Amino acid sequence: MTATLPLPQAQATRKGFAHLPCILCGNADGNVTLALEDVSQFHCNECDEDFDADAVRQQIEQWRAVLDWCAAAPVVKE
Repeated sequence: MTATLPLPQAQATRKGFAHLPCILCGNADGNVTLALEDVSQFHCNECDEDFDADAVRQQIEQWRAVLDWCAAAPVVKE
C-alpha cells in the first residue's frame, strides 16, 4: 500500500504587466485581464467591460498625436 501525502497549497502569485489602467474606466489597480485563448481580448474586473487590442491601439494613436503636437509646440517663457 502506498501512502499519499497532501500537496502543499500553492501561493497565489500575480503575474503579468503590472498595473495597467483600463482604457474604459481608468481604473489603475491592475484589474485588467487578458484572455489567454485569444490574447487580443481584455476584460476589466472593475467596470466589467471587454475591449480588444485594436481599441488599445486606437487610444495610443490618439495620445501619440497629442504628444507629437506638444513636442513640436514652442516653449512659452514668462
